[in-house]
Amino acid sequence: MQTVQLVLGLTMMLSLARAQAPIVNAGGVVNDGNYSSQGVAPGSIVAIFGTNLASKVAITDTIPISTALDTVTSVTFNGTPAGLYFVGPLHINAQLPYESLPSGSSSATVNVIVTTNTGSSTAQTVNVLPAVPGIFTANASGLGQAIATDNNTNLIAADAGSIAGLTTAPISIGSGHALIIWCTGLGDVTPSIADGANSINPDGTTTLRNTVLTPTVTVGGVAAKFVYSILAPQYVSEYQVAVVLDPSTPTGNAEPVQIAINGITTSNQVTIAVAP
Repeated sequence: MQTVQLVLGLTMMLSLARAQAPIVNAGGVVNDGNYSSQGVAPGSIVAIFGTNLASKVAITDTIPISTALDTVTSVTFNGTPAGLYFVGPLHINAQLPYESLPSGSSSATVNVIVTTNTGSSTAQTVNVLPAVPGIFTANASGLGQAIATDNNTNLIAADAGSIAGLTTAPISIGSGHALIIWCTGLGDVTPSIADGANSINPDGTTTLRNTVLTPTVTVGGVAAKFVYSILAPQYVSEYQVAVVLDPSTPTGNAEPVQIAINGITTSNQVTIAVAP
């Protein structure tokens, strides 16, 4: 009898565990590129951390990206459903809806709620700013080697052989090639775009979308020449900033790179390899 009771008790405990509502950590909504506490920007990829957020890992395979994935029925920001890239029990990647920051506003505070088939989380708040640049890195930590490529060779600007499984090479100052920095959090674009969509049109053509705000970039502490700042056409919420390195840029395998917007919000400081 005791054995039966024990089994029943364990079964009930497991059922209750499975039925627990999701919990979003306080301060657990951050820019997915830099994990900064500065805030998040409209249209950016955000990381949401907590517990019981989904039953298992699932990745979106549609564009526009879906607003429901696995057991997650919605992630809302002030009631607006967000597109979901990835969900897992402890982590969700979502697109912050562009309308999260009212037109003309310099900041806003929005409520974030995750809803699954077991219930809804208690609302947590996150600060929304016009732009919060976050540069993607090779180890996905927001630190170290940047995902930054030579526009001509498409190789990541890193020391040769430094990233397992990839062909890499320093970017050469003398080549005059543009450096493409892959990031998120640069805010609104023009022309505007729908939440969850990319810039590939139904007829296969591409609409080029420039960021409304113009970033500045330093490499090795030296200002680089700005070329463009756009929404990467084939992806959702990924941006490309193109610059040409100044002739006085220092060379080395770990030269610091940083993006700034209006001299107020700055990205994580990451590194690239630079050759003469």
